[in-house]
Amino acid sequence: MEDNNDIVEQNRRGLEKIFGEPIVFDYEMGIAGIERYKNREVMYFEFTKKPAISTQFRALLNTSIFSSGKKIDIEGGTCVLGLWTLTLPSGKMFRDLSYDGDIPGWRRALEASAAERGLRTGRIEDLKLVISDGEIVALSECSARRGPK
Repeated sequence: MEDNNDIVEQNRRGLEKIFGEPIVFDYEMGIAGIERYKNREVMYFEFTKKPAISTQFRALLNTSIFSSGKKIDIEGGTCVLGLWTLTLPSGKMFRDLSYDGDIPGWRRALEASAAERGLRTGRIEDLKLVISDGEIVALSECSARRGPK
């Protein structure tokens, strides 16, 4: 009788055959943004405990498209809320999001939206969270949690 690991590996091999490249499942990945992808970029944005993270994400997206009353054109792609929360030693929290398609357009829009809302953004570089205001925090000093809340 096969156990679950055997079934997962069979599924992985089947997908790798179809797509012609290695398959890594979400649960096997580390903190979002450490590994670079050619067709997707990861950004972190500062958030608070309330309102719900999904509400804050939607507000960030809505503001990003019509920042300062001016429409910022994004020529395709999607932006998705991730599952990683980084908590700095100060207690400030950042959540990952990723986007594809018009990567420069999404980056420009999201950074403008965060700035307009008084929020900071960040990216992971060399195992450090580099924040838009110049603060740099080693990931080893942060608490990292994966999950929807």
